[in-house]
Amino acid sequence: MLRLQQRQAARVLSGSSCRSAAIAISKPPTRTFHRICRADRRGSTTTGTDDPNYAYSDPVNRFLGQFLPSNKAAKDELADRVDFSQPKLKGLGVQEMAELVEAGLTKSQWFVTGEVDPRLFADNFAFKDESVATTGIKAYATGVRKLFDQATSKAELVTVKADPAARQVIVTWRLEGRVNLPFKPKIKPYVVTTYLGLDDEGLVCSQLDEFSVPGYDLLLSIILGEGFGAKPAPPVEELKKQAAAAAADPRESMPHTAPG
Repeated sequence: MLRLQQRQAARVLSGSSCRSAAIAISKPPTRTFHRICRADRRGSTTTGTDDPNYAYSDPVNRFLGQFLPSNKAAKDELADRVDFSQPKLKGLGVQEMAELVEAGLTKSQWFVTGEVDPRLFADNFAFKDESVATTGIKAYATGVRKLFDQATSKAELVTVKADPAARQVIVTWRLEGRVNLPFKPKIKPYVVTTYLGLDDEGLVCSQLDEFSVPGYDLLLSIILGEGFGAKPAPPVEELKKQAAAAAADPRESMPHTAPG
């Protein structure tokens, strides 16, 4: 089952890349990524109802993943919070989807809680970032829930933008908190740019997360502390001001972190 899900995630997400350098808020869309997403929609039967599996990108993350809470514990926590049997909201426009995504993230911060709105996601939804890939919205929600400490972790929205030409919603957000490893290490605050690709029915079929700092920097800062590598991202209020300035003058590029 793991190999099957790895192949499905690779098929949906091939052609995309996770860049480790600082990412401007108005980064051009990854069109190949979303073409593959839409083309794969009819052929997938992945629903995320099976026990979730995760394809880690390297041995270190795979090793650390063994010390996270169990899938069962995370699924039990979500059972009273998310109804995965809700009917899908098909036929929405990109702007309508952007508004629902913004409202849902503002309410539940599902990027760190896993408390997703299942109505917005296709059955063959696939997720990828620098560390891990998985398929199925239930598997994604379970993975997020068990990764982040719910008492301290926050997903603070900076911008949510509709990109009708590329059929995607682009979310820029600030992450901070702690990871559910035994010693509850603190995450150095950083900025994530999330690309939500929409299929032909208007549902979210793919999520690609790109970080403002390299993955190795984040991993080492968890072990060695925030003093390692790039500086932490500034408060979300400052990021919003930078985003507004960048929108007013597109010639300006807004780095998410100061030089280390």
